[in-house]
Amino acid sequence: MFKRIITLLGICFLPIISQAQQWLGIANSNYAGTNAIYVNPANVTDSRYKFYLNIAANDVFATNSYFGWNAPYSYLSMFTNSVSDTYRNAKSVIVYKDEYLSPNSNRSFESVYALTDTRGPSALYTINDTRSVALTTRVRAGMSATNVDSDFAQAMYYGIDNIQPSTSAYDLKNMMVNLNSYAEVGITYGQTLIDNDEEYIKVGITAKRLAGIYAAYALINEANYQIIPDFRNPVNNTLLINSLKLQYGYTDEDALKSANPSLGWLLGGNSAGGGWGLDLGFVYEYRPDINKYTYREKGKRKLDASKNKYKYKLGVSLNDIGYLNYNNQFYANSWDLAINNTAFTREDFRGSRGFDALFNQINNKLGAGPGNNAQQFMTILPATLQVTADYQVKPHVYVAGYWVQNLTNSKTRGLRTPSLLSVTPRYERKWIEVSMPLVLFDNYTKFGFGLATRLGPVFVGTDNLGSLLNLGKPKGFDAYFGVNLPIFNAGPTLPNSCWYEDEGKKSFLQKLMFWKR
Repeated sequence: MFKRIITLLGICFLPIISQAQQWLGIANSNYAGTNAIYVNPANVTDSRYKFYLNIAANDVFATNSYFGWNAPYSYLSMFTNSVSDTYRNAKSVIVYKDEYLSPNSNRSFESVYALTDTRGPSALYTINDTRSVALTTRVRAGMSATNVDSDFAQAMYYGIDNIQPSTSAYDLKNMMVNLNSYAEVGITYGQTLIDNDEEYIKVGITAKRLAGIYAAYALINEANYQIIPDFRNPVNNTLLINSLKLQYGYTDEDALKSANPSLGWLLGGNSAGGGWGLDLGFVYEYRPDINKYTYREKGKRKLDASKNKYKYKLGVSLNDIGYLNYNNQFYANSWDLAINNTAFTREDFRGSRGFDALFNQINNKLGAGPGNNAQQFMTILPATLQVTADYQVKPHVYVAGYWVQNLTNSKTRGLRTPSLLSVTPRYERKWIEVSMPLVLFDNYTKFGFGLATRLGPVFVGTDNLGSLLNLGKPKGFDAYFGVNLPIFNAGPTLPNSCWYEDEGKKSFLQKLMFWKR
């Protein structure tokens, strides 16, 4: 039964793969364009672009703390359909076996995250030396499960019929499962706040409109269960729930079918729910060699907009502060239940196809009906604190640090972004870039390394190269790509471009009058 649920979740959500990991290979690049805005909205200002159009970009990320990949072929060969004929059937379909996922031997609480981030047509425009704007589109989807007992995780994957029945009882507490998919449109504004030769500060804000595509959640506050023989058919087993305190909800499949890119749908017409989000950030740059990038044109002092000017920079941002309210009564369902002595067998789910049929059968067993249906629920965005640092070792060579701290708790309804810490050396030029992230990911519990490259308008990368190459027993994977149309800021055209003009020290009040620049 539970294996069918997990399979359905995977079939319905993983292929549409969006909140992914953090695109570490390009996150701190000075040529990331609109992709840098998702790290810190202040990055929209003083970019290397006059205009940047993101055509399409996508990331797929998954990790878990229980199962390791133990197949004779790698994720990469599976995704690229290059698996050897040895592991294909007579119809040339890749053979998969349950034993290809190897569980942990330790008995602990487990977690799983499967997240994706599809970045649609988005544009960045530099208005002048101090102001920039951007319009971004995005679809995010994913699944997370936290505080999952290892015994229950095994039962979910292998199915209760494949678990040895016992008179022993097991407990679950504060187990949370989330599925969420939503579209967003963001408007970003960035502004230079202080430009005092060696010291430079810029700020940015992104306001986002969100429209729900599909959502489901289940919070098991307390549960006591057993796996016992099915008295009607001893070959099979029964999941006997002795006691259960449960909150759960979902949107009907019709909400998924009605999703479309129209303005009316985005603003709440016929979508399952809607909401708002906000990103806030600032960036500080130390520019000890600012004279090298200063020139005079038509009597005015200007900075070379085509060059990076900092020795190092620091950025801090609060991202994804907001919510989605699923309150369309045609689609939204939610219950808060307490039940006792309820049994589930495979016969209870025979013939169910799709989420609606599956949930209807669960509702019937749990006594959830129209009379106790609240018909609305709220999910929280995957809020994070993000801190970045970038140091120029020498021209074109940089080392970036990146810290992402999840600000939601394990009982939060909605997508969650696992915390991470990374260091990424990179070689960066206008038309070519190579980087190698080194990262502690999945809430600092796993180490990985990645590789990314940018060639002209295309970039590809992974933050977990070892998993794609089948090193060890990987517990996840990650890959991303993007295609864009870049129009770079022009540099000075005069022969004597490096000319410096001292405008004198600015007072504190003058520094605050940034809107007059």
